[in-house]
Amino acid sequence: MIDYGIFLDALAEGPVERRTSSVAGSASIWQGGKLLSGEDGAYDLTETIVPEPVFVLFGAGHVGKALYDMATVCGIKTIVLDDRPGMASEERFPRAERHTGPFPELLAAEYHALPCYIIFTHGHACDLECLRYALRRPAMYIGMIGSARKVRAQYDILRDEGFTEEDLSRVHAPIGLDINAVTPAEIAVSILAEIIRVSRKDRKSIRISSDLLREMSRNDGIEVRIIAKEGSGPQEPGAAMFVEEGRVFSTIGGGMVEKLAAERARKMLAGGEDTAIGHYDLSEGGNAAMICGGSLTLLFSRVRH
Repeated sequence: MIDYGIFLDALAEGPVERRTSSVAGSASIWQGGKLLSGEDGAYDLTETIVPEPVFVLFGAGHVGKALYDMATVCGIKTIVLDDRPGMASEERFPRAERHTGPFPELLAAEYHALPCYIIFTHGHACDLECLRYALRRPAMYIGMIGSARKVRAQYDILRDEGFTEEDLSRVHAPIGLDINAVTPAEIAVSILAEIIRVSRKDRKSIRISSDLLREMSRNDGIEVRIIAKEGSGPQEPGAAMFVEEGRVFSTIGGGMVEKLAAERARKMLAGGEDTAIGHYDLSEGGNAAMICGGSLTLLFSRVRH
């Protein structure tokens, strides 16, 4: 059985390979050719796993608000930090995790294992503080808004402090793809596009929610994940949800297929079954009739602690 805490920690270091036997329901995770958790054995499904992007926005101004709006549409978790409570308000960022206070205090905490740090505070000095913070941590993406002149000045300060060229090469600055963006919304589009390009570099990799892994590292339940798809479907293989007593965490796309899968997982919780395979026809008249028209194969696996 996989230790999901180890899985979560490994993702902060880089991609993880998950090997699964859909027959036995067993799985193992590997990194750099080393078995980290689970048991080695026969398997018929191998996946490269990377974390879903999580945005940590240093600054809640116009560009930050525009980027938050777009990230919300894309289903990307967003964490907003600002020293102006009125800017990082629930009204402006209703679905974000919000933290306000002086930046030195905000930068004393950790917010995510491998986030996308996006820096656009209201002042150069604050930007520099936030960039130091980001460079000292693992990150999927680091970007800082500003002119080429500002970026050069910031880099000169960091070099004098001991940061290397390799460190600075991690930063996307000026931020975003060059699309001649002018307005806050256009700049947000350019940033989002750049992050998508970085995070989707390996198009075959499967993205998984760190929050989902954290939930499975703490509680018992049934993991339900898509291991195969034919035709159209609401989610891609690798998408997973976790069914616990009394609630369902995350989603495999909603609709009838999710309802049926949750019902089956609850029966497994009540019984002694540890693993199962389910096939769901999403076409009209199928056992999980939806407008998608394809089919999904789901693997149900018990998680115990």
